[in-house]
Amino acid sequence: MNNRYLKLQKVLSTELQSNDDIIAYSLESFAKEIDYLNQTELLTKLILDHSAIAKRLDRFNKELSHSREILAEAQAIALLGRWDIDSATGSMVWSESMYSILEIDKSTPATLELFLSFVYPEDLEQVTKMFRDMFVTRKPWTTRYRLLMKSGEIKWVHFRFYSKFNDKGDHTHYYGTIQDVTEMKKAEDELEKYSHHLEQLVEEKVREISSSQMATLYALIKLSESRDDDTGSHIERTASFCRLLARKARAVPEYADTVTDTFIETIYKASPLHDIGKVGIPDSILLKPGKLTEEEFAIMKTHVQIGYDTLEKVGQQYDKNEFILMGIDIALYHHEKWNGSGYNKGLKGEEIPLSARIMALADVYDALRSKRVYKDAFSHEKSIDIIESSRGTHFDPSLVDIFVKYHEEFRSLYESLSNQNGE
Repeated sequence: MNNRYLKLQKVLSTELQSNDDIIAYSLESFAKEIDYLNQTELLTKLILDHSAIAKRLDRFNKELSHSREILAEAQAIALLGRWDIDSATGSMVWSESMYSILEIDKSTPATLELFLSFVYPEDLEQVTKMFRDMFVTRKPWTTRYRLLMKSGEIKWVHFRFYSKFNDKGDHTHYYGTIQDVTEMKKAEDELEKYSHHLEQLVEEKVREISSSQMATLYALIKLSESRDDDTGSHIERTASFCRLLARKARAVPEYADTVTDTFIETIYKASPLHDIGKVGIPDSILLKPGKLTEEEFAIMKTHVQIGYDTLEKVGQQYDKNEFILMGIDIALYHHEKWNGSGYNKGLKGEEIPLSARIMALADVYDALRSKRVYKDAFSHEKSIDIIESSRGTHFDPSLVDIFVKYHEEFRSLYESLSNQNGE
């Protein structure tokens, strides 16, 4: 190219004045050659660029194909199928793994009706509603349900739903996944069954420990009361009376919020602690057959404080233990009276804890029915009369009404427990 340029320059300089035709021809030839060379160079560059782009496109296509293969393999391994719905046309597309989950040929057209035909009959209403709702929701959500295969096999699937919107806020596309979680569900069911079994074992062991502790506690309480040969089965009967009265009180609106299942069970266990403080009362007073003097009665009354002091020390270590807390209330307040004339705090009305009010009535009923060193046993009828006469003075009026209403059940319970213990 450079040589041709020099020759052209020479021709133009030596023959410019002698031959215009030659000059014009030379210039035209040179221009054509330059144009040809430029076109050739441009074409070569375009061919090379196209080849490079084609190679890159081929590489990208291979990578995309490989990625799709990996995705399909991952979906197959995870038993995960994908579904898409075009909101404009309503057409549905399923992934190959979706067909595998449904166990149908992938050439089968994907439709919502076909999918719903696989839903387990008992779950169909739920799933149908779910599909209706998903077309108006704007939030992703997920659920589980069952599919019924043509083979009769039941599969559990985990369904996920998402939606896309345009700039106007209109739905443009619905898509999601469905995953076969049958084996996972089986494992969860087995784990739940095992956990339930474990809970039962724990509850059983707790009951055994609790029963052992209560038996030990009752033994100690009975040991403290063994100094009085006439007490007999007092602690068992009063515990049963408290439980029965609490159960009946539960039906009364004013007690409904307080008297729960826990309250009933706790008062049954805690009521035997009511006279634990009597262990500190001298035999000369505790076993005296006649009426106590004022001084002796003052000492007798200290058993509530002794019981409280004993239990309160335990309560400091177990300040959230309902059994101990109720035992403290019962021990300290079961000799308080509704009108405030009881001991030793002089509380009245609802100032007295409900557990102590229940204990007071149960304790007096059993004391009236039982033989003591200072008295003979009263009949059930006379005991009821005495309790009714103390309505609103000694006892909570509502509790007396409940007691009187169900007095035959208390009579039956007293006789049953007394006969059981040979009294």
